Amino acid sequence: MKKTVLLALLISTAPIAAQAESITGALTLSYTQHDSDFAELSTKGLDGRLAIDLDSGLSLGIEMGQSSSSTDGLPVDLEGEFYGLDAKYAFGNGMSAGIYMDRFSVGLGGIPIELTLKSKGVTVGYEGNGFKGEAFYGSTDITSVDINNFGISGSYTGMEGLEVGAAFHRADIDLGGSSGNLDFSGLAATYLATPSLMVFGGAGQLDLAGLGDLDTLGLGVSYSIGGNSGFASSVSLEVGRTSLDGDDLDVVRLGLTIPLGKSGPVLPMNSVADSILSPRRGALIAG
Repeated sequence: MKKTVLLALLISTAPIAAQAESITGALTLSYTQHDSDFAELSTKGLDGRLAIDLDSGLSLGIEMGQSSSSTDGLPVDLEGEFYGLDAKYAFGNGMSAGIYMDRFSVGLGGIPIELTLKSKGVTVGYEGNGFKGEAFYGSTDITSVDINNFGISGSYTGMEGLEVGAAFHRADIDLGGSSGNLDFSGLAATYLATPSLMVFGGAGQLDLAGLGDLDTLGLGVSYSIGGNSGFASSVSLEVGRTSLDGDDLDVVRLGLTIPLGKSGPVLPMNSVADSILSPRRGALIAG
């Protein structure tokens, strides 16, 4: 089923891609190990992103992600999926406006029960003079729960080899009489140390409606390989920590990223920095 959905997305965009002025994107294969005093968790992931720019000012975006997490001693895996589509129109003054829709689901492998979040909304953005920013407003559908999402993110590339960015997202949750907010905020940067080596880092925090904070930190490197062979790709290593009210998980992330329309090292999509510089829209799924 997963492969069928991904193949359908790729086939549906083929006629549009044939008319595109430019196509960029990347695909990251990843392995993540989480270690703590009480448990070990390993995750295998596949993330992809595609941007199709048409000469009319219209651009289309496709994003997908799949992951499978396992813990020693448990007979089933925790599986997650994400699919997102967006369309934007760029005006001549650097401003843009668009719409988006996405679907995120999580469940236990082999058990026909899952939690699914379906979101949709509108965006406005600006790009120019080394700055790129976006604001969005939308809603998420879950049974008996109303969620309104809004947020803002931006990055600056005005200094050679350096990109810095930040994001803030809020989810207003109404549980039919009681309500609360989930806030995600983060800061990240990448630096091209050499034509083949990138260093990156990011820090994020998810405020769980005043019940606690989920903090994430990641520092890593990405190295470009295969340039001379004609097959561009980057290997990456990130180390970090995830903390929830004093309980820590040490994290190691390995990645292989295959870029499209780019050269040199690229930021892996499974990194903390990518979740802030290119966040998914919504505090529940941004990090």
